Amino acid sequence: MKKHIFNTLCLLSIITLVLSSSICLGDVITVNKTGTGDYSSIQTAIDAAGSGDTIMVAQGYYQENITLKSNVNLFGDGYEHTWLRGIGTDHVVTAIDVTNAQIDGFAIYNNQSDSENNGLYISGGSVTVSNNWIIGNEKGIYIVGKNSSVIRNNLIYGNGNSESSVLDYGIIVLHSTPLITNNLIRDNEGVGIYMAWSDSAGARIVNNTIVNNESNGIWCYECSGVIIKNNILTGNSTGISASHTSVPIISYNNVWGNNWKDYDSQSGGVANPGPGDISEDPMFITSNSDYYLDEDSPCIDAGDPDPIYNDKDDSRNDMGWHGGPDGDAANRYGIMSGFIFTSIGKIPVSEIDTTGDSIGLANITSQTASDLSIYKYTDAPFGGNLWIHGLFGPEDSSVYYYQILVARWTTIRPTVKSAVPLTDSLSKTYYTIQSDGTVKATRYECGPKNIFGLTGLYRRTHENYWTHPDLKMIWRTTGWENGKYTIFYKAYNAAGTPVSLPDNDQNSMTIIVNNTNVEAEIIDVKQNNGITIPECGMIELASDTENVKFVVKARHPNGYLRGYTLNALYGTNRDAGDVVNEQYVGEHDGSAPYWYGVTSTTYNSSAAMTEGILQPWHTCAHQFRLNVYARTTNGYNHVYWKQFNDHYYVKADDCSWCNGADINRDKIVNLLDFEILAQNWLATCQSGCQ
Repeated sequence: MKKHIFNTLCLLSIITLVLSSSICLGDVITVNKTGTGDYSSIQTAIDAAGSGDTIMVAQGYYQENITLKSNVNLFGDGYEHTWLRGIGTDHVVTAIDVTNAQIDGFAIYNNQSDSENNGLYISGGSVTVSNNWIIGNEKGIYIVGKNSSVIRNNLIYGNGNSESSVLDYGIIVLHSTPLITNNLIRDNEGVGIYMAWSDSAGARIVNNTIVNNESNGIWCYECSGVIIKNNILTGNSTGISASHTSVPIISYNNVWGNNWKDYDSQSGGVANPGPGDISEDPMFITSNSDYYLDEDSPCIDAGDPDPIYNDKDDSRNDMGWHGGPDGDAANRYGIMSGFIFTSIGKIPVSEIDTTGDSIGLANITSQTASDLSIYKYTDAPFGGNLWIHGLFGPEDSSVYYYQILVARWTTIRPTVKSAVPLTDSLSKTYYTIQSDGTVKATRYECGPKNIFGLTGLYRRTHENYWTHPDLKMIWRTTGWENGKYTIFYKAYNAAGTPVSLPDNDQNSMTIIVNNTNVEAEIIDVKQNNGITIPECGMIELASDTENVKFVVKARHPNGYLRGYTLNALYGTNRDAGDVVNEQYVGEHDGSAPYWYGVTSTTYNSSAAMTEGILQPWHTCAHQFRLNVYARTTNGYNHVYWKQFNDHYYVKADDCSWCNGADINRDKIVNLLDFEILAQNWLATCQSGCQ
């Protein structure tokens, strides 16, 4: 069967999936129980795979035993969604002399209590076992034969047979030197981790949480030199045991509250507290079964201070499975999987109202405005081109594509089923640092891609060097009807199979979209006696404070008016002040969130002069400028406003040129004025002459 080939994307994408590789050397093969992939059986896909290939297994229930192959990586859709159950009494997963291979994202189990199976049997070679749930097997992981595998970020839970007379194990290691790190090993019917024989010296057990196992948390048998560091061991029968000449290298662990002993030296073995070891209540967050640490836990920043063990946020190592460079201690107060919308432009999603009459409008607190150096938007709808930002969790490595979908409200909040995917173009720049230190910039079209029978897929860009890596969409809203919209997401793996992620209250968001502009007009300018002054006319005033009336329209048809100003300008860039200056915030927000403005309202210059916002009139050409603003924002700026300008000549004197008698304007009424009058006696004035 022909393989789905994604070579055009490999250099940029499989980095996410294959943690140890930066360049894709093979193809992507898909497995789906529904028959929509390349294969419906995992083992059939493995048998067909070539060196460097990656196998993507869709969510579903797969009942088969599989044997891994060197240079072939196997990814499920997350252990909550991709279940691999063994058949009969064989191992569920077998790897013999397999190198450069990874198995990630499966629940691996066999619930036949009378079998002698192992969840994973690894002999020789080196395999990466990561992000799996290994449950209900006689032995969770069996490692033997000079193996140097990496066992990382797994949940190893409920393995062993309570009816068996033979001791069982979460992990058993014989004659091998694996790295066992950042695993939660709990509630197994025997030993959490068993290490045996002298050639296992050099094995490393680092940053694990080992709790509530029936027997020992860690048992070293006839093997010295095993490194036990930065672990939490509590609730086991014994915390750390060493027997038959074993002398493990113990440091910076929290060994506390084990049922019999915290440390047990027997039959010539030595297990004692090492440098940095503590014995205190680790203070797990009781509401979280993932054994996150409370913020007051003594295990925080208590691991080995060597920077190579630092947490991801570069702080000192936290003990337990969430600590260290492969852990998630920086996020210990929350889960590590799921999508959240983070911002629209510069506006955090947390600053968009979710209840009441202002739902979907931006309301920025003073603190946020100060922190981010942004405008303090109040009851602001959204419009124009919206830069929508969002993040997937660190554990969501299987997510390769996504959709951003929108649905317009009718009377109730819509669901994702009624939403349609956006298909606006999105391109970014991908940067590559060359071997000579120069940086190459490459334009990359992230979407929309219409593949796998889906529309509006976009490439996730989070690894390496991208412009705006968290930018998920530029929604060009001007082509959409005004209204209230809820924005959703959907996630997919590289084969186009949906990826289900945990819900949270920020994986969708509701906004008001309004692209209606304001209305701005100076309808009339009138003398104080009510006579309308024609366009480009002369405003003759008896004094420099005589009243002039301005009839103004300044409104937003949908009630999202931010403010308006009628400004008086004269001469060369001289500002005489404002005839009127009205704003929503603090003046017209009593009926929030709506303020429509005025349709035909008269404003008096005398009131503005009394208020001190307008200077006395100057004899000069004037421009009256009406600016009207909407509250609508694109997340960076306000986007809608209009300006209306009207021009007049103002003549303002204490005597208004002596009631017109001073014809030549020399500030004295004399014979020169009579001469001008005589010269123009009975002359016919042109129409419109002032």
